[in-house]
Amino acid sequence: MDLEEKKFRDAEKLLHQSGYTLTELMMASSRYNSSLLMVSNEDNEKCKVLYNEIKKGKLTRKQKGQKLEELTSILFEKSVENLFDIYRNCRTSTNEIDLLIRWTENARLSGINNAFPCFGESFLAECKNYDGSVSVTFVGKFCSLMSVTNTNFGIMVSWDGVSGRTKWNDSKGLIKKIALHESKYIIVIDKNDLKQICDRKQNLFSLIYDKYVALKEEIDYETYIVKHEAEDCMI
Repeated sequence: MDLEEKKFRDAEKLLHQSGYTLTELMMASSRYNSSLLMVSNEDNEKCKVLYNEIKKGKLTRKQKGQKLEELTSILFEKSVENLFDIYRNCRTSTNEIDLLIRWTENARLSGINNAFPCFGESFLAECKNYDGSVSVTFVGKFCSLMSVTNTNFGIMVSWDGVSGRTKWNDSKGLIKKIALHESKYIIVIDKNDLKQICDRKQNLFSLIYDKYVALKEEIDYETYIVKHEAEDCMI
């Protein structure tokens, strides 16, 4: 038995002794902000570089959007290797999706996908390059795009977040309404969240888990959905 296999067998033994299944370990790791779900030091440095480039504010809107996409892709691809397949810039006949994220076959066969049932079979991530917070109009369109792609979970990466504080007719209020009425959950990740991840104070999955639970606990309903131009088209 070589050194690498011995390390694996030791870890495997500890896992069995703890009483955890692999799926349960993943669930607990997300809930308790485990370092197991953080990117490697090398990938974390890449994330920091991208974060600082965006923070300087010297990029065009297109460049800013591309940097956010790249940063988000690294976080999902490298937090746990071989967990997700990432499809960038997927097109419908009328619209482009920044990131379509699906469980890998290995993740499904191993049952790890059951650790995050909110994700479903696949989910969307949109990286917005706006100067300022994302408006209520785009939130409604994003919900409609989720319907087009038959997804119930979406992540909106917006440097300045979304508009609103407590009003039900702003972006944050609409996200709550969508959760209750449509059973579609939109999680917003902003610059402060990204900094927490880059500073290794929180892993991506713990952040998502906390935001998802908070959204489910504070939802209310009122119809306010803007039709997306891709709603009549399927991928």
